Amino acid sequence: MAPKIRTFTLPELAAGYAGDLSGGEYVELLRFANINDPVQADDARAEECLFTSVVLENLRNARLLQCELEQINAPSLNAAGAFFNDVRVEHSRFGSADFAEAELDGVVFENCKFGWLNLRQAKVRDVVFRHCQFEEIDFGGQIQRVEFIDSRSTVINCAGAQLRDVDLQGLDFTQADGLENMRGARINTLQLSLLAEDMAKHLGIKVAQ
Repeated sequence: MAPKIRTFTLPELAAGYAGDLSGGEYVELLRFANINDPVQADDARAEECLFTSVVLENLRNARLLQCELEQINAPSLNAAGAFFNDVRVEHSRFGSADFAEAELDGVVFENCKFGWLNLRQAKVRDVVFRHCQFEEIDFGGQIQRVEFIDSRSTVINCAGAQLRDVDLQGLDFTQADGLENMRGARINTLQLSLLAEDMAKHLGIKVAQ
């Protein structure tokens, strides 16, 4: 089953400032642009906001609803426990993106680059990754209705993952760990051939040379 992505259009927005996001404040209908000092937005709640050319560092336990993020620079993003609902992220770079114990619902990542994407113990539902690059993805959470389109990752780690309707056909990867937890994923025949040797080892099958 494909991800269910809801569309939205942001209305006219007023100017927002980094300080508006500190201290767990609630903000709405603001445009945050060209902020070069790392933004600290732990516990913040943003609704119908635009973030463009912003350096993000902390979004722990933050809540973003119907927001757009573009040209984000996050060398080390801590978004543990965050809640993203109906969020679009485009043309952004993440050295590491830690979404441990976060909840992502109705999120689209497009033309984004990740070093490490951590979804351990996260709840991820109806999410699309389009034209994205990763060094490693840790799927160790509850992952449902997720699709990759024209994307690449060096390593995928499914240890501890609970996958349901996860379409990996559009994700080129060279190494897969935690094969025993790949139930619920959809792969293509080429990916199957790449995984064949590791699958045989996992099942204790000896392959004659």
